[in-house]
Amino acid sequence: MSKTINIDVVFDTVTIESKYGSGGSPDKPIGIAHSDAYMIAQQVLVESGQATADLVIKALVNDTIRWRSESLSGNTDQSAIIYKIAKFSGDQVTSDVQMRVSYPPTPIPNSSNPTAYTSVDTQADIFMSCEVLRKGTEGYMIYFYLVNKDEVTGALKTYGYYYWDPTIKVIG
Repeated sequence: MSKTINIDVVFDTVTIESKYGSGGSPDKPIGIAHSDAYMIAQQVLVESGQATADLVIKALVNDTIRWRSESLSGNTDQSAIIYKIAKFSGDQVTSDVQMRVSYPPTPIPNSSNPTAYTSVDTQADIFMSCEVLRKGTEGYMIYFYLVNKDEVTGALKTYGYYYWDPTIKVIG
């Protein structure tokens, strides 16, 4: 039976801005070091590298992988948005990665009674998704950009475009 593997990609946006500055473009992003981003997944699906840039998951053929991005500000003051994931080395173990947007019911806690909540279906769940096609090890590039919120006006503005190169290993 196939499963969905959710991977949260967390970007240290303050460090990325400090180390690499703004700039790049969607076609010519700036490369970042492995220490400036990390990935987490459900522990039972992790072979090694939990909360590092070198996460190895226990994926099987026909599994679905979903990557979601987040900044350390929770995508409030600064957002990290993945716009492309593509193979650059090794085996082609996944299908082409596609962006997906869904609107699942989301519980919003009541501020006066945090154990009660209201369900809303207007909050978007944005992720990159693919299917696992075969065993092997694939080096891939995660392309992302940073969006900052202006401290005075609240307006959003793209800060820069970057890429990072983790690996996926399909073992079963």
